Amino acid sequence: MMNVPNLFVLQQAVAELVAAKEEILSEWVHEKLCADILQRHDIDMELFYGYFASNIFDYFIGVVSGKVELGKCPVMAELIEYLKNKEIRSEELFILCTHLKRSVINATYASETHSQALFEAISYLFDRNFAGVLELYTDTIYQKEQEAIEAGHAKEYFLSNMSHEIRTPLNAILGFVTLLKDEAISERHQHYLDIIANSGENLLHIINDILDFSKIRSGEFIIDPHVFNLRTEISNTLELYNPSAQLKGITVMCTMEENLPQHVLADSFRMKQILGNFLSNAIKFSSHNQMIKVDVLLQESMLGLAVQDYGSGIESENQQRIFDPFYQAIEGRKISCGGSGLGLSICKQLAAQMGGNITLESNSGEGSRFVVYLPVELTSEISADVRVFSSEIRTYEGKILIAEDNEANQELLKMILHRYGLECTVSNNGLEAYEKAIVNKYDLILMDEQMPFMIGHEATSRIREHEKQHDLDAVPIVAVSANVVMGARERALNTGYNDFIGKPIIHQEIENILERYLQPCSSPVSKAKPSVSKSAEIQRLKQALMLEDDQIQQLLELFYKKMDEMLPQLQEAILDCNCERIAHIAHTIKGSSGNFRYEELSTLAAIIEKSAREERLEFDFNEVFVRFERMYCDLYSSR
Repeated sequence: MMNVPNLFVLQQAVAELVAAKEEILSEWVHEKLCADILQRHDIDMELFYGYFASNIFDYFIGVVSGKVELGKCPVMAELIEYLKNKEIRSEELFILCTHLKRSVINATYASETHSQALFEAISYLFDRNFAGVLELYTDTIYQKEQEAIEAGHAKEYFLSNMSHEIRTPLNAILGFVTLLKDEAISERHQHYLDIIANSGENLLHIINDILDFSKIRSGEFIIDPHVFNLRTEISNTLELYNPSAQLKGITVMCTMEENLPQHVLADSFRMKQILGNFLSNAIKFSSHNQMIKVDVLLQESMLGLAVQDYGSGIESENQQRIFDPFYQAIEGRKISCGGSGLGLSICKQLAAQMGGNITLESNSGEGSRFVVYLPVELTSEISADVRVFSSEIRTYEGKILIAEDNEANQELLKMILHRYGLECTVSNNGLEAYEKAIVNKYDLILMDEQMPFMIGHEATSRIREHEKQHDLDAVPIVAVSANVVMGARERALNTGYNDFIGKPIIHQEIENILERYLQPCSSPVSKAKPSVSKSAEIQRLKQALMLEDDQIQQLLELFYKKMDEMLPQLQEAILDCNCERIAHIAHTIKGSSGNFRYEELSTLAAIIEKSAREERLEFDFNEVFVRFERMYCDLYSSR
């Protein structure tokens, strides 16, 4: 049982201690260790000395005099609450309490009342009091940590929800801007709409970054590994950024090591997100007519994706901070290009969550080389886009309406869908698609966005209105569009579509749509193995489109036939200076060329379409048409 000192000797010394109060407190707060702690944490000395120190001493005297019960000192609780946001440590609090005891004991020496019994009594009281102080400190710090955690969760929840709330009206704004741009209005108004559209796209990109950032911080972000074709996914990502590179005359060169496996297990979406961010920054900070190099390599199950630009580079003192959130938005090389300042920060955190890392090599004025290393699992499993070549094929029940004005694209979709045992009906424009949809029952509609007589968005809106008026179940409608810019998917979903796929058409995306909206048949369909062809072009398209030789040959004949018809039409529209007609034909060519993976043709058609829609009078359509025609003739002659 603990011995309790005789407190009577302490009561006899109360008068001397009260008389020495000012000396005790002055010695306490000016002692070097205590003074350093108070100064280090920017504690108000006048407040500490005049209120906290004085009242703590009075509490001690009250306990000795029997007027106050020994326990948790209320003033000490106030002090700890005050110190809570000063980041004071427990050992520093111990020093403060210990030196108050020392100052009191020193006062007994000065008054010549010191004795062993008095020392033990003072020590007992202060040690008991410090136990209560430590308990208060622990409870307060725990409360502070809980408050910080709750505040962090609340902040991330707020960011996540507000990002969604902002995106909803923004998608509507961008959707109506797109509709207005298609109207026959003045060049000045077109210019205003372009500014609104560009600003809206930038804002949507920033909101998407904030949403990703908040999900990562709140722990809601999920990495979804799956089997995919590595070369195909990287090539598709490069295709998305080719148009913006071409507008600046930038050449993107990609080198893939020969030892790359065909299929790997990883999160392809996040891999492409990181690669896309690297490419976007490289294009931003490269001057016109420069080159960007992309290297893809594999080292001991670590996939390396490197993007090298030869632009402005990054100062050495900024190379670490370039990955900090929001840093680029206020300084550094991004200041002139806008953006959220979150892209590289998100990429770094994504790489870390996937078990990888990002490195940077850069010299000011010589460009930058960003490399992400991601662990991938080599697998013999074949992803769904290749499994369709097996002797049996994920068939479905359903009747499909294909709304597409391009004949080659019609045949491509029909062939793909027929492989899954589906019945297809084709409409050549939006008005025809609407008329067929309201008198026939379809299980799925694939709706091209840019069509004559009625665009896909309007046809979809009218179909939805008809369904509401007649209390009909909504048929799934999927937008099929070559306009795959940021926000296109969100706008489609916000205007009546159920889903969105881009052009060029990727077989896996079609299959994902079928799995999502149709019921599978009970038995698969057998098919013959594909024959071997000597044509390099057919072999290239077999891997991309997952069709057989004779089907690809048929599609190619349709493609070249359609191109032979459209090129004179495009030339005529250019001679007539009919920008609306030029844009429509170029858009059709862009989609067809992209589907057949003729990237240079598709990119050049995209440039012609954009220039025509913007009615850029300074753009030399004749010169670009000559280049386009020469490119097509070279392609045709090399068959």
